[in-house]
Amino acid sequence: MKTKSMLLFLLVFPMLSWAQGVDVPPRHIIDYPTAGLLRRGGFDVQARFYGESGLYLATNVGISPRFMFGVSFGGTNVLGERKPNWNSQPGVLLRFQAIGESTSLPAVTLGFESQGYGAFLDSTNRFLNKSPGFYVVGSKSYSAAALLQRFDFHGGVNFSLERGDGDKDINFFLGTTIGVNDDVEILFEYDLAFNDSPEKDRTVGDGKGYFNSGIRFNIANIVYLEFFLKNLFDNNRASQVLASREKYTREVKITYFQFIM
Repeated sequence: MKTKSMLLFLLVFPMLSWAQGVDVPPRHIIDYPTAGLLRRGGFDVQARFYGESGLYLATNVGISPRFMFGVSFGGTNVLGERKPNWNSQPGVLLRFQAIGESTSLPAVTLGFESQGYGAFLDSTNRFLNKSPGFYVVGSKSYSAAALLQRFDFHGGVNFSLERGDGDKDINFFLGTTIGVNDDVEILFEYDLAFNDSPEKDRTVGDGKGYFNSGIRFNIANIVYLEFFLKNLFDNNRASQVLASREKYTREVKITYFQFIM
């Protein structure tokens, strides 16, 4: 609890800055959603590379100023000599922004996402990092004439449908995106992981939650290139499931976005 309280303070404290080079707010901090949407007529194509030679592909479409949807699909052992282990079904994303951001209020978005991250664990019918499931998330931007240009704060509550491990608790997440300039953002995310697995029978995490960090590059206003370091608290990520592991994982994500209207 002391560690989680300290991290909450560190994430909320730096509300000093902000930066984002284009009118395409990121829809995720790292694993978890922001309140941002693709505007009407916009679409993106994503590729994410993760552990166990994993790859997932996704596409999202902005339908209206307040609604977007997307689909994704992936698996592990996609690259290399071993037989690919594809996910049993595609991921689905639905997102509706109930409240737009104003000077005094954050943007608030309701959504559903069934895409989790990392290897899929057949024994408990879940991803290593559970999908958000149903969620409510708020995002607020702050600006200042400091060395950094912009700061976003994101926080939400979610209820994952991945409950094969016996844990049916709701969960909380929060994060920050800190703009260095128009082209670079620093990312921090904390998944409290209250729904990771039952405390009496932990099969994945050991209760510390998942602290992730990353950096996002905006290239020519049409591509996001992102690098992630995940599980920096060494939350004992299924060490009994994976034969060998580092204390953290490394991932790369590429997003191309465009507008047809």
